[in-house]
Amino acid sequence: MAVLSCVKPGAKTGQTILLVDLTTSGESDVVMTTLQRLGYEPEIRHVSYKSGVHVLAVLKDVQHDVIPDDYLIDEWMQLRSELNPDAVHLWCGN
Repeated sequence: MAVLSCVKPGAKTGQTILLVDLTTSGESDVVMTTLQRLGYEPEIRHVSYKSGVHVLAVLKDVQHDVIPDDYLIDEWMQLRSELNPDAVHLWCGN
């Protein structure tokens, strides 16, 4: 299942986050315009990694008691087809 390859350590148990890393996505103006065209209203967050500070456009950040295996996979795949796929992340806490 695709969600298994997208698990990000640090997401809280039951939390699912769909985001675009603006630091690695290419031109952020174009990315933000694309996200708005797709109906998203991103929340901008900064995250400090060992490689440096990254700017994230968080599209969804939800908490569930039980996360369905395919939750947000369709949106994740659509975003990967429209943007730099390496910048689109779906993090799920188990």
